[in-house]
Amino acid sequence: MKSQASALVACLALAALTTYAAPQQGGRAGGAPRQAPSTQAAPANDPKKVIETMQDNLGMLRGMQRNDSVTRIELWGENGTKTIGGRNVTLTKWKVSLNYTQQAMRFDYTHDGQRTIEVVADKYAWNEETPGGKATPMPAALQERQLQLLLTPLGMAKAARAAGDAARISTVAGATVLTFPAAGATITATLNKYMEPVKAEARYGTAVLTVTYDQYGDWNDDAKADVYLPKHIVETQNGMTVLDLTITHTNTYNPYVIVPIPANVKGAAGA
Repeated sequence: MKSQASALVACLALAALTTYAAPQQGGRAGGAPRQAPSTQAAPANDPKKVIETMQDNLGMLRGMQRNDSVTRIELWGENGTKTIGGRNVTLTKWKVSLNYTQQAMRFDYTHDGQRTIEVVADKYAWNEETPGGKATPMPAALQERQLQLLLTPLGMAKAARAAGDAARISTVAGATVLTFPAAGATITATLNKYMEPVKAEARYGTAVLTVTYDQYGDWNDDAKADVYLPKHIVETQNGMTVLDLTITHTNTYNPYVIVPIPANVKGAAGA
C-alpha cells in the first residue's frame, strides 16, 4: 500500500511539473506555429479581455495565477538607423535595457565610432557617458523617452492595463484598435489576430509619434522564454522616420537591469 501511495504521489508530481513546463497559450516553443488567441477575447466590447489576451500572447502572464511576471528585458542589434540633429546616421551596434517596474529605459548605441547613452527613469531624462556614469540632464527629452518606453509592446500592454476603464476598443478596417491615455498622450494601437500591436500612435501636443512592429518571435539566443517581441521596429515623428532597428537577440528572463537616477539629474529637475 505504501509503495502504491508513493507511486501515486510521484505521478501527480510529474503531471504538475509537465503542466507547468508546457508552453503557455499562444506560445511558439521550438519554432512551432503560434496558436490563435482565445475566442473569449470579445474584442468588440471588452477591453480588459483584449488586454489580457495581448499580455498572454506576448508571453507576459505566468504561473497558475497568470501574473504579469516579465518586468525587465534587454534587446541587442548590430545595425539600424537613427536621426540625430536632423541627420540620418547608421548604428553599428545598439542595446536597449528596460525596467518596467522602475519605468526606466537605457538606449546605448554607437555610430561613426561615437557612443551615446540615452536614459529615462520615472520623471527624469538624461544622457550618460557610460552606463551609470557621468550624467547630463536632458529634461526636454523626458516625454518623448517616456513614450518610447511605453510604446514597446510589453510597455504598451502594461500601460493599457493600468489605464483601467479609460481603455477603449474599436474596429477599424476589420482590425482591433486599442486606445488609452498614458504619459500625457493618447495612445492608439492597431492589433493583429494575436492581439499583438503592429502599429501604435502617440499624440501629444502637436506631435505624433508612430511605431510599427514586424515579425514577432522569441529572439533569446539559447533558453527560449516564450516571450514574443517584434524583430523589426520603425519609429516616425510627424511622418518622418527617426529610428529603424532590427533585433539580433534578446534576454527576456528578467535580467539585472537597474537605472539609478543621478543626484545632478534630480537637482536639475528641482526634485
